[in-house]
Amino acid sequence: MLPNNRLELIRQTAKRNEEAFAQLFHQYYPIVRKYKRQYYINGYDKDDLDQEARMVLFRSACRFEAARKVSFGTFFSHNLRNRLFDLIRTNNAQKRVPVEPLTSFEANEYFYAAKIADNSASSPIDAVIVDDALRKLYSSCSPLEKRAFNLMLSENGYADLDPKAQRGIINAFERCRRKFDGEIN
Repeated sequence: MLPNNRLELIRQTAKRNEEAFAQLFHQYYPIVRKYKRQYYINGYDKDDLDQEARMVLFRSACRFEAARKVSFGTFFSHNLRNRLFDLIRTNNAQKRVPVEPLTSFEANEYFYAAKIADNSASSPIDAVIVDDALRKLYSSCSPLEKRAFNLMLSENGYADLDPKAQRGIINAFERCRRKFDGEIN
């Protein structure tokens, strides 16, 4: 039979009380430590195993029934061992073995920066098309539209102008934008 305070911790953990969960995890951490020494899972470090143990502890607290006359420690231990066996089985399955060993992005930041394509970056062909369209646009703009275009692209923008001048710049820039849209499409 469980002491009332431990049973209350389990109930509070099942109700998502973080303090109760932390206390319960601390009380049952020796079981976690035992399994961490006993089993090795390729690709998992100590923090990953702790996280798995936390998830199993929470699920165990949600499913625990004191009326079954099984201690929570035994229930948690069996659930954790079964989860670790599942992870080992999944990790060792031949069809899931990676061609290369898993590595962290942070460990090889420069390597991945050079190898992984940035889909948000424009292609050189698109850059040439846009550059050509901007040159044509700029040559077709009036002096006021050129000034508006330059102000909008500058760092300070048009914020230091008076409201009437700002309205004129915004209107001129909108005309530029419409001309640009017509040029691109």
